[in-house]
This record gives sequence, C-alpha cells and structure tokens, in this order.
Amino acid sequence: MNPEVGSVMSYFHKLFPVVVYTKEVPINFERPSLYFPTPFTFDGNDTTNTFVKTYNLTVKLFHQDSQLADSKAELIADAVRSNRSVIPIVDTKGVETGDFIRFGRIETRIGDKGVATIIMEWTSRYYFEEPEWNVAEYIEFQSGVKE
Repeated sequence: MNPEVGSVMSYFHKLFPVVVYTKEVPINFERPSLYFPTPFTFDGNDTTNTFVKTYNLTVKLFHQDSQLADSKAELIADAVRSNRSVIPIVDTKGVETGDFIRFGRIETRIGDKGVATIIMEWTSRYYFEEPEWNVAEYIEFQSGVKE
C-alpha cells in the first residue's frame, strides 16, 4: 500500500474510529465504516530530476442514513481543512515520519442510502532513477605541440 494512502487511513481512523475496508466491501458490512479504494493517479514531469504523481482518493463513509454519513464526512474533511489541509505521513507502525501530505482539494458528497464520499487530491514528487557511473580515479594526459 502507498504510504500516503496508509497515512490518510490512519488519520481518518483516529478521527472516526470505525471498521476500515481496503478490499471489496463485504455484503454484510458494518455500519458505520470507511472504505479506502486504490487511488487514481496521473503523472507529469516536474524538474530535470523529478516527476510528479497526482493522486485522487475517493473514500466512502457508510452510516445508518445519508445525513449521518454526510455529517461525519464533513467533520473529517473540516478537521483536515482546519489543519491547513495537511496531515502527517506515518510509517507502517503508525509513527510520524516528519513528512506530510498537503491536499490540493477536499470535497464531500452525499450519496444514497447511508453513503457519503470524501474526495481528496494531492501531488507527490519523486526522483528519477539515476544510472550508476564508474568514477574516474586516475587520468593521465600526454601533451605536446603538433608539428
């Protein structure tokens, strides 16, 4: 799993401690609960050394009815917004790494029959892979005047 998605899951779960689904939602799933699908990604060039990936994650929040679901989704979104749209990145043990995710867009939508969605978008920068070069350790020049 992408560490950024895992960090979003951790942050949401601290705000709304319910069952979290990451694979397909079972037929008899629990309510309230959260569903984190794999995010959509778009890529692009950034600098001569980096490229960017824009992530779009649509989290589904299930509750007893649509109004409760939307209310909880809006509370979660507002918690992120009030933190300047920034959340910390955590490692696999849940410990903050010192890095963060800044969201460019946070949107909530009310769904039908007890479902609300939280749509989040962010951009991450990654370095291109650089080939390994052999370092020249000794260079000898012979010079002279051409006749």
